[in-house]
Amino acid sequence: MKKRVVAVAAAIAVVGIGAAAVPAVQGFAAARIKAEIERDGATTVERVEVGLFDRSVTLVDLKSGQVAGLSVGRWQASGLGWPLAELMQGRTPLTGFRWGDPLQADHVELHDVRVGDREANGAWSVDSLVLEGLDLARFDAGDVGLHGPLVLAARAMSALSVRRLEQHGAVFAMPGSGDTFGVAAIVIERYEGGRLATAAANGIEATAREGRAPLFRVADIEIRGLDFRRSLTAFSSSDWQPGTPIGQIKVEHAGATGFGGEALTRYGVSLGSVTIETVRENDIVSRSRTRVEGFALAPPLRSLEGLQLRLALQAMGLREIKLGFDCAGSEDRRRAEITIDRCTLSGPGLAEINLTGRIVGADKAFWQAVDDGDAIALYDSKAALASARLVLADTSLLERALKALAATMGQPVSVTRTNLARDIRRFQPTGLLITQDLTQLLDAIGRFVEQGGTLTFDARPEPPLAIDRIDYLTSPGADLVNALGLSATLSR
Repeated sequence: MKKRVVAVAAAIAVVGIGAAAVPAVQGFAAARIKAEIERDGATTVERVEVGLFDRSVTLVDLKSGQVAGLSVGRWQASGLGWPLAELMQGRTPLTGFRWGDPLQADHVELHDVRVGDREANGAWSVDSLVLEGLDLARFDAGDVGLHGPLVLAARAMSALSVRRLEQHGAVFAMPGSGDTFGVAAIVIERYEGGRLATAAANGIEATAREGRAPLFRVADIEIRGLDFRRSLTAFSSSDWQPGTPIGQIKVEHAGATGFGGEALTRYGVSLGSVTIETVRENDIVSRSRTRVEGFALAPPLRSLEGLQLRLALQAMGLREIKLGFDCAGSEDRRRAEITIDRCTLSGPGLAEINLTGRIVGADKAFWQAVDDGDAIALYDSKAALASARLVLADTSLLERALKALAATMGQPVSVTRTNLARDIRRFQPTGLLITQDLTQLLDAIGRFVEQGGTLTFDARPEPPLAIDRIDYLTSPGADLVNALGLSATLSR
């Protein structure tokens, strides 16, 4: 029994001695790290703290002369997967990170970060940045080509995963001009190698250096299901050059609301929201929709541009113009088709324009060009325009436009209408073959000017017009009407 008591007492003593030694060890490690960080004579840090149990390192008031204008009020990382030997040599993920190095941390915080010079290369500042579940895998940092920084950043983004990122008070000052771009807050959830589950930003503002109010402002941006892995793959190549394809960026939902700023106010423009949505039934079929809501133009009188716009609207009997845009389409790779189901631009009480269309024969070359974001490669495809329809339904826009034109020319509306219809019928576009079909098309437009109503243009090329024949439409003497199978009808 006595032996057990002695053994237990000895164990407790060892633990006690070890616990008592921890602060001393942490203090020694902190001092060693501070000394190594400041060894270059260009970097200073006011205080270093080390936590052995939670594998944490804290740097307070760090300033570096090696990185122009770098200062960090406080940097702290816990659950840090960084070799102790590296820390003891003064190499922390903040001060000694090398491209290609792996890095893991459960929690990282930065406060009062400042980097760069506003006048020289631009400056970046952040009030606070928090990363949770940070995991940067080792990646290749060699052979980066002519655009090294971009290539390295893309490779790092491909190797990175973050459970959550939260940033507040970010401001970037443009080099030279000093104009600023700022974001009040950004929150990103579940980022992994070029894919993120959700992202939200608010208080986005662009402001001139001497300006008091932002030139442009967006209150909120929300994104779900963003995938830009193809772009990262393109940028990661040492052969990448400006102008080369960067891959398709996919998104399930993206929306922005609360547009404003002097650039819009100057012209009396307001905009409610812009939304993009994509529903993927599988890897073969997807449906997308884009909406612009709450657009209005009500020019103020405080500028010459606003006055000119206001006078133009007044001549049409309008104080403002309101517009909405709604466009929906789909792609079906099994059926080799892309369709514009409905693309509508509407002005309540003025007019509505509606476009539909269908592309058929979308082959492997076509989808490859779409996925790579390579417009030029589309010419290698045999995909073709099968049909398209443009419908212009006039409510009052035609009459208002004719009144404004008549007032400008100082003649009655009836005379202006007659002369315009005549000029349309006599129109002979340069570089196009003048045919009977073109004459009939222009006559339908002329009758629309005379009578109003709904004007419908149909394009039904027979056979379907292949993409590699598009250049024919711009060649001298092209039979545009026949090539597109164009026709126009007027209805009341």
